[in-house]
Amino acid sequence: MELLYRGAEAEIWKDNWLGIPVVRKIRIKKAYRDQRLDERLRRARTKRESRMLILAREAVNTPHVLDIDLDKNEITIEYVEGEKVRDILYRKENVEKIGKKIGKAVRKMHDTGIIHNDLTTSNFIWDGRLLWIIDFGLAERSKKLEDMAVDLVVFKKMLKASHWEVFDGVWSAFLDGYGARNEIIKKIGEIEKRAKYMR
Repeated sequence: MELLYRGAEAEIWKDNWLGIPVVRKIRIKKAYRDQRLDERLRRARTKRESRMLILAREAVNTPHVLDIDLDKNEITIEYVEGEKVRDILYRKENVEKIGKKIGKAVRKMHDTGIIHNDLTTSNFIWDGRLLWIIDFGLAERSKKLEDMAVDLVVFKKMLKASHWEVFDGVWSAFLDGYGARNEIIKKIGEIEKRAKYMR
């Protein structure tokens, strides 16, 4: 197996499964937590992420879930060929096109009742034809306007921090693709004001 990424919660490995390339997401044991609690948390998060991936696939492009091993707290999913949107935007390519596609995808996901909670340009993959959304480790079910707006605020803050040179073009195209209504624009403003007040 080839290690692709090691985070605080999980390791991401590229592997071969029944002759096809796959990604294995393995949730890491936490030595500082009670062993039984740690096992329960990792199992619950593995189940939740698998469920979110499957549900989101009804509306947007997500990798197929191929196997779930709750004993190892491991998910095996389809490996998606393509490039992270992060790298495309660093090159300042297809800024408006990509922004609009992300907006449309996030709107479809929200309409299905799924909040991603980790909308970064590293979690979108462009294969030249389709846009894929990955990493549903923090995702949850909700149709509340507040939760949808928080999802968008997270994305906006990430864009400002990581892609400030193309921020205006991406954010404007994103809102256009999302079909942002007055109520969600207003809610985004309210959340941003609250965040400033709490500093």
